[in-house]
Amino acid sequence: MAAMTDPGADLAASFLDRGWVVVDLAGGSPVHEACDGLLAHLRARSLPELTRLEDYHEVVADTEHVEVWFGAASWCWETGVGRRIVEAELPFLRSFVGLDLHVQRYPYLRVARPGRPDDVTGIHRDTLYGASPYEVSLVVPLVDVDADSALRVVTGSHTAPADRYPATRVDAEAVTPGSTRHLLGFPYAPQVLDPALEQEAEPVPLRVGQALVMGLGLVHGQVVNSGAHTRVSIDVRVVNSLAPVEFARGVRRDYYEPLCESPVTAQARRHLGDRPDS
Repeated sequence: MAAMTDPGADLAASFLDRGWVVVDLAGGSPVHEACDGLLAHLRARSLPELTRLEDYHEVVADTEHVEVWFGAASWCWETGVGRRIVEAELPFLRSFVGLDLHVQRYPYLRVARPGRPDDVTGIHRDTLYGASPYEVSLVVPLVDVDADSALRVVTGSHTAPADRYPATRVDAEAVTPGSTRHLLGFPYAPQVLDPALEQEAEPVPLRVGQALVMGLGLVHGQVVNSGAHTRVSIDVRVVNSLAPVEFARGVRRDYYEPLCESPVTAQARRHLGDRPDS
């Protein structure tokens, strides 16, 4: 009899080797609820003629885009969309990240219109902005994403030392600390990598119901959405609660919130008098 392979072990091996994996989400309903809810929010608040999220670029005015985007992101934060998506994947995440988990309280809603480089953050590495390789990001599309509109990754870059991908710090005129674009996930002091890295990066197409799971040391990003549709996705980070990570950072002092913990950790906190949200 042929030996049975463990899908979880295959995912772990692939993640260790490449720095990213694509997973099929087990709890599909929170994602579809997010798609429907976000569309309903946009139609009710500002874009009544919008019929599909991927057609967003056809109906939004350039002068209103950032305001509409921020309103949509605020809806995601207020309704807990990111947390609900993550909670539906707890069996996978607890085996992949750990039994004690924190989740990003304000996940990033990405809205990248075709041909608009100002809608994306370019090719970058999150560890250049204070993130830790102990954290993972789940990139969850709310529209189907083809190779032309997909996020791109440099496979294997997650374990490379900092000097392998040197960065130059520049000022972003449109982003200041605490500004709307900063809250949407744009850095106010971008760490610019070599533009030639775009040639090394490969696209990761996704459909609704899948997620790209990647380490934050991975070089990834998008210079411009070269597809025909708006890319809409949610990036939500998850971290082992016991990892040596700063949980309050940058513009959000409550960046992470508790998600789940093991019985041993729960009793240890009680013994030590620790608060679970610290």
